[in-house]
Amino acid sequence: MNKALRDQVGHGKKTLVAAFVSAIVLVSPTFSAEEVVSDLDCIVEPSAIVDLGAATPGLLAVTYFDRSDYVSAGTVMARLESGLEEATLAIAEELAAQTTKIDLRRASAEFGERTRVRNVQLLKTSSISQQNMDQVETETRVAKLQVRQEVESQRLAELEVDRAAVSLNRRSIVSPVEGTVLQRFKEPGEYVDREAVYKIAQLNPLNVEVIVPLDYLGQIESGMRAEVTLFAPGFEDEALEAEVRRIDAVADAASATFGVRLKLENPEFTIPSGVRCQVDFYNN
Repeated sequence: MNKALRDQVGHGKKTLVAAFVSAIVLVSPTFSAEEVVSDLDCIVEPSAIVDLGAATPGLLAVTYFDRSDYVSAGTVMARLESGLEEATLAIAEELAAQTTKIDLRRASAEFGERTRVRNVQLLKTSSISQQNMDQVETETRVAKLQVRQEVESQRLAELEVDRAAVSLNRRSIVSPVEGTVLQRFKEPGEYVDREAVYKIAQLNPLNVEVIVPLDYLGQIESGMRAEVTLFAPGFEDEALEAEVRRIDAVADAASATFGVRLKLENPEFTIPSGVRCQVDFYNN
């Protein structure tokens, strides 16, 4: 074979190889090599839904929030009628503030101590009998014990203030979570006994619930990163970062799937809940 023919054959082989490589590149996946599983359907839900009730039965006096209102953790949502508890607290505070009895006992104890010191000197000169000295010392000890008794009573009075305050606070309905009011069940004037007054949804963080085919069991791990795309206006082209928090230990045999829960931070409350989404899992 002459040189020109060999060059032509070699050029043809190179052309075929280049075309083959191009075909491989065209059919290769477009996602990252770190991607574990993609395009799984999911739903965004509140991380907690609380049916909020009163700690004690009573007449609902006032409510401060209604449906769709935002509340922070520790917010007083409503109050029960609490006139009796308020009066009890006022009495307890007044009793705890009184120090007259302690002052009287201390004055008596100080006088008894001065009397004892003087009688010790008199006893040395036999000016008083031992019996009188014993009586003075006994009265002095009793006076000091009475001071201690009044101090202990004062402490009990302060504890009564604490108890009365707790009893009054139980008449307030306080939100334990930060979120939004889904529903208010009761109105002022209604009697409350074991029924929920509010339903509150915690919106930060949010839960992303995913049903994963059993084929991927063991490939998804706690702490794994994921990207969530919401099927909601304004979020179609935005990938939100979430983290795998829980993986069901028991799979569903009928559907050959298992559940995975992801944590989606929502500090500004801009991400809606109750919407469908799509999730892609990635290795860290």
